[in-house]
Amino acid sequence: MNKNLHNLFVISSPSGGGKTSLLKAFFDDHRAKEIVMSISHTTRKKRPGDIEGKDYFFIEKEDFLKKEKKNDFIETANVFGNLYGTDKKFVYDQLQISDVILELDWQGAESIKRIFPDAFLISLIPPSYKDLEDRLRGRALDTDNAISKRLSESRTEVTKCLSFDFLILNDEFKKALNDLKEIIFNKKKVNEFESRVSSKLTKNLLDLK
Repeated sequence: MNKNLHNLFVISSPSGGGKTSLLKAFFDDHRAKEIVMSISHTTRKKRPGDIEGKDYFFIEKEDFLKKEKKNDFIETANVFGNLYGTDKKFVYDQLQISDVILELDWQGAESIKRIFPDAFLISLIPPSYKDLEDRLRGRALDTDNAISKRLSESRTEVTKCLSFDFLILNDEFKKALNDLKEIIFNKKKVNEFESRVSSKLTKNLLDLK
């Protein structure tokens, strides 16, 4: 990464993996006040509780495609028929003054890594496939058909995320939150962090069969 830019962290997990709740708790820490959470553009409909300009910039598909044609996005992704994009100018401007966190799927994370080779990719992994299904059904945001699609896609997502710089097992919320803080606040070295968590992850990864 350009020496004049701050650190870029990309957090990814399967849908329902807990990254939104974890990031909310992370930003409640006073030490996070100098860190910027990047806000993506999306064509998906607002969900209950979504706030324009805080959770996402909600735009029509036509407007999204215009921005994409102008090369305004660093990366874009089509997730279950909804378009998502990370605004290039926003990220570059923020990286000049502070660390930035992006919340993306694995495709977006890989795109960012190609542009910012020094970016830190963090994967949040649920303890089991059953746990992931329970979370998706518990939040009551999707139809049964949509949940089935998300669960099917989660197998690919977990496999892809295993190559990320950091893997956090979200079996205990407080522990996962502390791990995230350790990575971002202390800039923990990858090999030091992985040596401590890899054995547990090996035993608790999703059943991919």
